Amino acid sequence: MDSGNGAGRAATRYSPTRVAMTALLSPRSIAIVGASEQAGSLGQRLLTHALGWGYEGRVYPINPRYETLQGLRCYPNIAAVSETVDCAAFAVSDERIEAVVAEAGAAGVSAGVVFGRLYEPPGPGPTRPERLAAIVRAHGMALCGGNCMGFVNARAGLKISGNPPPVAHRDGRVAYISHSGSTWSGLTGSQRDLDFTYSISAGQELGAGLPDYIDYLIDEGATRAIGLVIETIRDPAGFAAAAARAQAKGVPIVALKLGRSEMGRRFALAHSGALAGTAEIYRAFFEHHNIPVCTALDEFTDLLELLSTPRRPAGGAFGAATDSGAERQLVVDLAADLGCPIATLSPATEARLTAILDPGMSPTNPVDVYGDGKYVLDQCLRAIAEDDAVGVVGVVTNLVAGRPRLLETTVAAVEQTFHATTKPVLLLSNLHSSVCRESALRLRHQGIAVLMGTATGLAAVRAFLAWHERRHEPAEPPVPVPAELTAPWRAKLRGKGLDPVEALALYEAFGGSVAPGARVETEAELSAAAQRLGFPLALKTANPEIVHKTEAGGVVLGLADPDALVAAYRQVMAACGPSVLLQKQAQAGVEVFLGLVGDPQFGPVVTLGLGGIFVEVLRDTVTAIPPVSPARARVLLGRLRGFPLLTGARGRPPVDLDRLCEAIASFSRLAATLGDDLAEFDLNPLIAGPWGAMAVDALAVPRRNTPMTGEHL
Repeated sequence: MDSGNGAGRAATRYSPTRVAMTALLSPRSIAIVGASEQAGSLGQRLLTHALGWGYEGRVYPINPRYETLQGLRCYPNIAAVSETVDCAAFAVSDERIEAVVAEAGAAGVSAGVVFGRLYEPPGPGPTRPERLAAIVRAHGMALCGGNCMGFVNARAGLKISGNPPPVAHRDGRVAYISHSGSTWSGLTGSQRDLDFTYSISAGQELGAGLPDYIDYLIDEGATRAIGLVIETIRDPAGFAAAAARAQAKGVPIVALKLGRSEMGRRFALAHSGALAGTAEIYRAFFEHHNIPVCTALDEFTDLLELLSTPRRPAGGAFGAATDSGAERQLVVDLAADLGCPIATLSPATEARLTAILDPGMSPTNPVDVYGDGKYVLDQCLRAIAEDDAVGVVGVVTNLVAGRPRLLETTVAAVEQTFHATTKPVLLLSNLHSSVCRESALRLRHQGIAVLMGTATGLAAVRAFLAWHERRHEPAEPPVPVPAELTAPWRAKLRGKGLDPVEALALYEAFGGSVAPGARVETEAELSAAAQRLGFPLALKTANPEIVHKTEAGGVVLGLADPDALVAAYRQVMAACGPSVLLQKQAQAGVEVFLGLVGDPQFGPVVTLGLGGIFVEVLRDTVTAIPPVSPARARVLLGRLRGFPLLTGARGRPPVDLDRLCEAIASFSRLAATLGDDLAEFDLNPLIAGPWGAMAVDALAVPRRNTPMTGEHL
């Protein structure tokens, strides 16, 4: 995988210790502050749920108004408890929360859960959440919330929630963290039957953030996959470090990012004060850390279930058997739309299948096994599983209840295949509402995923294969950039900034190729430079105050002789000033756009696309976290809708992709090295052709200036 910082310039965050996180999520003792006997109150519900599911630790009700509650001694305050309590759940009003958390911290409590929204009318000074966070930090506590629903530790039989969802009390293999309380409750308690280790409603992350939860979960040992439903990443650097640890330990992380649309971002801000970034940057950040991104909960649960199964593919694509010719077509249609790889079976496997299937049935993957009603599913599955091109084996059937014979033979065939191969085996239903829950549970308990929906299931298979493929890619160490190169450029960026001529020189210093040219200030210099460069020539204003050169009358191309050159210079000088860049006219080719933006959360981010209408109107671009290796650049280019223009579409000569990818890698090294000092850096355009890739115009906007975007030629 590519290497790089993958995160912005986040300030040093508060991170609770491992001991505090253990006290939060696996406490030996719990205090319910504000415990009550009033039916339906938060204090009554918290106490009831803490006691009623099998938790073997000690529970202490705290409320000076009671002597006993639910058969337990009730204490006037935490300090009165005879032992130091690990975790406190606070069932108190927002107006009292700061005082009681401070009391708990003073009594040595290591962790807490705050459920309230912590709202107060705007006023001077720190907000209530900020004040509470300061108290938590002062006492070194881990805090879940505020504005959360609590958490479930299914392994310990512990529910710290006023409204806990129904969850099976078993060891589990999936951990789930959500910024949305309702989504947390709905998904955790759904009939999807994901086996949870921990399910956490994180809320505002005032005293424990996503990195802290992820670190705890990957060290805890039982969690095989982590799912995140999140509005924002408040600590990109910490998140990046935690994601790298998860990757190294083989624990996949799956993300569903809320607030991707403009309206969604506004809701995120109103809901929790989250600064939700753009979808493109988040997707690039997640991809950089090999975190699959989902857009809906059904896709999220399918992928989370599949990634939590114990088996790993050793390459290969999807091989499947189905009991429907029509649904076989549905599978291949959607697989093509979604980019899910369907394995091409070997001639030997197809011959083996032909001998098994009824006459006239096709042995092509996915294989329709239901001809004249003869039962051959188990034999066909075995043949598919033993093909070297198959990495994941599946049965595509709707697993409908009420047909006991067919249901039992189908489930048995899946089980027999699972025990006969070491490859991942799954069942994919085309309709989630048709799945027999009991049969699905039977398969899931053995480590066989049951995916519920054609599109969501195939998307899960695609992401499952891609996650494992990327995990085994050799890491490419970043190319070192000597300080003697970066220091002068950094000084210029922090000083007067760079004009277009200097911006091109900066790209060239990092290994890029630029059109031969010279800065010109007078007609005498113009003539001398023209003789050195040779016609035809291009002339552009070098005035750093002019961003949109064409609109300002600052660009003249195709100058073929001295008279035309002098006339063009006088024209540009009158419109934009005497300083110009005289360049050798670039050869014909495909215009490519390379852009850098310094994102407030994630730091430098690189965007690439084809120039002209493709970037301006069609928004045909891809975004990545730098540095980007040449191999990665080729993958990114392949995602562009206009990519065929680079490979010879409509009789065009194909560009030299190797040199174009090297150019992108050079630009990305510049971005990774100097990105903290740049609000924006654009090469627009970079001309690519059979002869290579050459930048002809550049714009550098130092961070201190207002970022600008748009065409610069």
